[in-house]
Amino acid sequence: MKELEIRQVKTKEELNQVFEIRKQVFIEEQNVPYALEMDGLDSEAVQIIAFFNNKPVGCARLRTNHCVKLERIAILKEYRKRGFGKQITDYLIDYCKKKEYNEICLHSQTYISDFYEKLGFKKRGKQFLEAGTEHIEMYMKI
Repeated sequence: MKELEIRQVKTKEELNQVFEIRKQVFIEEQNVPYALEMDGLDSEAVQIIAFFNNKPVGCARLRTNHCVKLERIAILKEYRKRGFGKQITDYLIDYCKKKEYNEICLHSQTYISDFYEKLGFKKRGKQFLEAGTEHIEMYMKI
């Protein structure tokens, strides 16, 4: 499995690449309304971008509220099923450990919650609807 180059966004161009990935994955594929996806919270988030062969193929963001929250984890459709989601999530977990956070949380789409459980996350609470898709809160103590 080829490694991705995963890092924090450094330039406005990279941030625009993140927004393009999110547009393709969430707005176009999953029919999330633009106003929900582009929620005005990006300026307070740490933005992450992933490159494969110098092409931006994945992204994520982290925000802090009652825990450090992983959000907007996305891989372009043609790059899925290659282990890139695991690599990005592992990067995010390592980032959180280095920052000495106590807990990581996320809202997982229910159909991929098993993926996060394999990485050590636990389900918390009941399923809920977010952007028209069933989700469940998940967390990891670190």
